Amino acid sequence: MLYERDIFKQIVESRTILVYGASVVANQVGQCLMDDPYNVRVAAFVVTHAEGNPKVVLKRPVITLDVAEQVFPKDTLVIVACVEKNRESIKNELAKSVFTEVIYLTFESDLWTGIRGNYMRSRLDNLGYRYRLLQEELRELEEEVEAQEKTIGVYRAVSQYDKELTEDISNYDWEDEIFVGAALSDKCSCRLRDDVGDNISIENRKYCELTALYWLWKNATSDYVGLCHYRRHFCLSEQERARLLKSDIDVVVTVPVMNYPCVLEIYERDHDPDDWKVMKKAIMVKQPDYLFDLIKVERGNFYFGYNMFIAKNEIFKDYCKWLFEILDYCNKHCIPKEDDYQNRFLGFLGERLLTVYMLHHYEDFKIAIADKHFVE
Repeated sequence: MLYERDIFKQIVESRTILVYGASVVANQVGQCLMDDPYNVRVAAFVVTHAEGNPKVVLKRPVITLDVAEQVFPKDTLVIVACVEKNRESIKNELAKSVFTEVIYLTFESDLWTGIRGNYMRSRLDNLGYRYRLLQEELRELEEEVEAQEKTIGVYRAVSQYDKELTEDISNYDWEDEIFVGAALSDKCSCRLRDDVGDNISIENRKYCELTALYWLWKNATSDYVGLCHYRRHFCLSEQERARLLKSDIDVVVTVPVMNYPCVLEIYERDHDPDDWKVMKKAIMVKQPDYLFDLIKVERGNFYFGYNMFIAKNEIFKDYCKWLFEILDYCNKHCIPKEDDYQNRFLGFLGERLLTVYMLHHYEDFKIAIADKHFVE
């Protein structure tokens, strides 16, 4: 496997696994574990209360924790698959149970990223898209890399709405902070802000971190340009960054996000389906060559999420030109939302459009996949 950890061996070697959860994350974890390269036996999905939960997930029964305790041995491996906000309550329930072997996965956790990385490698390879792990690609270069004249600029989007972090992120001090939505705030404390010069900062509530991407499109001059988030970071050491500048890698993305059964169905469930229709029309009108790639994305079960990538400057600029032409159309034709979260629709669409663009150019660019760390 590309992502080797002792905990993965524990999963593969377990005769029986219970997945705690029955919603989206649990569904995706179960699908991942039951398929290549894991092929483990998920016996059931476990929930705290039966009410409000399905009776079956992935053809496996959904049972309550008290029933599971009566049926399965106490050393049965339980994998908790949930969103971050539900972890503590589930942890409290399991602390009172008989089960002794528990692994916690949340949607953003590094462990879940690694587990699905192996699954996505198998999926992408089967679809004809070579899965290049960045660290492996860079390892093939010489052990020591001399200082390069080229530069890499990765920018961390921060905003007035960010949560206070308790984790030390000083090892990411090579990133430059850029304040997004600066035109809408008087709390900007960053050297860089997205409301200077040619900008769309005023539209931040709809574009999210893409207002920073727009500013970088107009201002960034590094040989490689990238965007990350205040809680999501590329795992790149100083040596790896130096090797990247010497490599022939064109684009760096993170491990794809899984959507099961397909990207379109999950998007329509979580967001306004009409926005996707407008986006599809925008591609038909503005970029018809990409329509087939959009269809592949909407029918597939993965996308490169978070509007997070690093690319050679010329590719970065080409992508931004392509992206903002489509999003500008969507901004003019989609209906604004009263709900603040759903009104971030242009940011949500942008995440899926990143995948459309990358799949379209997968043979043109050398695309590598990097680890991502999420600050809990």
